[in-house]
Amino acid sequence: MLKNFVVAVSLVAATWLAGGRAQAEDPTKLRIAGILSAGKEAPWESSFVSSMDRIIAAKPHGLDIEVNYTENVSDNAEQVFRTYAETGDYDILFGDTAYVDAIEKLKDEFPNVMFVMSGSGNRGLGGNAYWIFVHAHEPAYVMGQLAGKLTKSSVVGAISTFPAEDTNDQINAFFAGAKDANPKVKQKITFIQSWFDPAKSNEATSAQIAAGADMVYQMSGAFEVCEERGIGCFGNYVDMSKVAPKSIVASTIVKWDPHINWIIDEWWKAKTTSAKFDAPKEPRWFTWQQGSGELVLNPTWEAKMPGDVKALAAETAKAIQGGGKKIELDLNEPKSD
Repeated sequence: MLKNFVVAVSLVAATWLAGGRAQAEDPTKLRIAGILSAGKEAPWESSFVSSMDRIIAAKPHGLDIEVNYTENVSDNAEQVFRTYAETGDYDILFGDTAYVDAIEKLKDEFPNVMFVMSGSGNRGLGGNAYWIFVHAHEPAYVMGQLAGKLTKSSVVGAISTFPAEDTNDQINAFFAGAKDANPKVKQKITFIQSWFDPAKSNEATSAQIAAGADMVYQMSGAFEVCEERGIGCFGNYVDMSKVAPKSIVASTIVKWDPHINWIIDEWWKAKTTSAKFDAPKEPRWFTWQQGSGELVLNPTWEAKMPGDVKALAAETAKAIQGGGKKIELDLNEPKSD
């Protein structure tokens, strides 16, 4: 009897000690390098930094998270990734764009580091190379409905950078929303063939206005002509109403929160189970219902919108976020009518 009791106590103690050791061995800190293609003030990068700030504050898995950024990374991407990896101090190297070539050269050399790439221009590598996609087509569809209802000319335009899957998705959804709200709408699309060129953006905007457009999705981020001409324009990635208070009707807000949380969960799983990183070959993305975006109306425009227009936008947004309405993810290159 006494022997059985001692054995039982010993088993409980061993279990408790093992649990205590496992608990103590769980990571408490996470160091991330954010490798950004432009400055942190740029809309795309700003959306990423804002999302990361929210994740840091939320402390997933109780982790103290530290993030250091390198901005304006382009041709030297491989060296930037390598420099971070070689320190041995960083757990996740989080790239905000198409860094697949650099990551492919480094991932096997640094198997304990998690590499992350985002968006089009990448390809699945598996292992410790993770690929995420940020699609904002669902709130873009609702903006399109606003454009379709508010246009007086029934000509709706979009100015964008390059035709790519993570620009095409939003433009196609925007035009689909506009035509669903107003079947008379004709669409105009101009790609300026540059990631950032305000002069080309403004020139393209002027040309579209001359062709009749009075509602324009400004994905290339230049709003001077919109403000000067008093037409309705739509912002992207962050709330642009402060940049162009007279012309911005609404903006899509990109939220990387679910993507970052997924990456951290994958890292945590590997670190707490001694499993190897096992990234899927297909990109991982999240819906509006899962917290990937938001739609923000400019209060100046909202105040003068007809009640039925605001109601339509609100009802559609609610239906999408609730899962009752599905918006097609169309990655084909859009064309003008």
